[in-house]
Amino acid sequence: MAENNKSKDFIMVLLATVAFVSTYYIMMPVIPVYMLELGFDNLTIGTTMGLFSISSMLARPIGGIWINTYTSKKVMLISIALFFLTPLLLKTFPALAGLSLTLLIYGFTVGAFSVASANFTADISSSENLVRFMGFNSVAVMIAKGLAPAAGVKLINNYNFNVAVYSTVAAAVFALILLLFVSDIKADTKKEEDSNFIRVLLNKSVYLPTIVLFCGMTTFGAISAMLPLFAAAKNITGTEYFFVINTAVVVATRLLVGRWSNKYLEQIIAFALLDLTVSLILMSFVNSFQGLIVVAIIYGLGFALLFPFMTSLLVLTIRGISRSTALGAFTAAFDLGVAAGVTLGGFSEYMAFERLYLFLAAIPFIGYLIYQYIYRPYIRQLE
Repeated sequence: MAENNKSKDFIMVLLATVAFVSTYYIMMPVIPVYMLELGFDNLTIGTTMGLFSISSMLARPIGGIWINTYTSKKVMLISIALFFLTPLLLKTFPALAGLSLTLLIYGFTVGAFSVASANFTADISSSENLVRFMGFNSVAVMIAKGLAPAAGVKLINNYNFNVAVYSTVAAAVFALILLLFVSDIKADTKKEEDSNFIRVLLNKSVYLPTIVLFCGMTTFGAISAMLPLFAAAKNITGTEYFFVINTAVVVATRLLVGRWSNKYLEQIIAFALLDLTVSLILMSFVNSFQGLIVVAIIYGLGFALLFPFMTSLLVLTIRGISRSTALGAFTAAFDLGVAAGVTLGGFSEYMAFERLYLFLAAIPFIGYLIYQYIYRPYIRQLE
């Protein structure tokens, strides 16, 4: 009976994760289009969209602290409660201020919720199924990140901005209802070796993979978040299918490649970084819907592989430091990289997308060079 309850709780949390993470990602393609209609330039749009990732990055360590005090379920519920401020902010404040504050709330709540969801998954898992359960949690997040933007594009194209906002409220309510039926878990805490954030961050086993992840994740901000503006500049329609196909590739890749993860872990990461580099180069040549779909497939491969396998490599190689603190610093690079990609994408106001994407392709390639010629040799020294 206990195992059945755990399975039920796990499924509920996965569904709640899909629903709540979708709240922002529904709005991710909607807000740039809305701001463009209001007359804002691309740089302002890119900078404003970057607020989400900055806030999410800061929320992760805070969410970790809250979990130790309130449990994972309560942190997820607190995140949802804070989210319900967003419609009020949009109605109360002028356009740019309201959108900026809303994106900060989106970032904080989704960041804290994601940490709590992952921690709940780890708490409920056994040593035998931990990797598999964490994989399912990752897939849940990716489903939200992939399908929700497609829904957002449909909503803004067929209805209006307000309908998109109301849909996020509905998603949050659904997540809230699911979590009310989940049993709370208070995990036993144990003393870690060194959990000082600064010392952990400055540990070579942490800052090297963190830099590599940052370089890779700039591609998500540059491609996915700026896609509506890119499509408008190229007169490409049907961009929602980019997100659907990209998500299908991501989910399929994560499920299928798992069997080779242990044997070819380092090689897979190298491939992922090169794949992301090629994706940005190809984006500079896209002028049609068909070309966009090709990039969706190629980019999906690299994006699916980089984060989970870099995370696994980090966990396998850290020594003498707190794993949770290391993961907190490491995962913050995901959000910071996305924020940097979105902000740099805003320079499409002054530079054609063709040249901009070629320039941005240097960032994941730098990540590849750091990984291949600094991080991997360092790993060899640890063995």
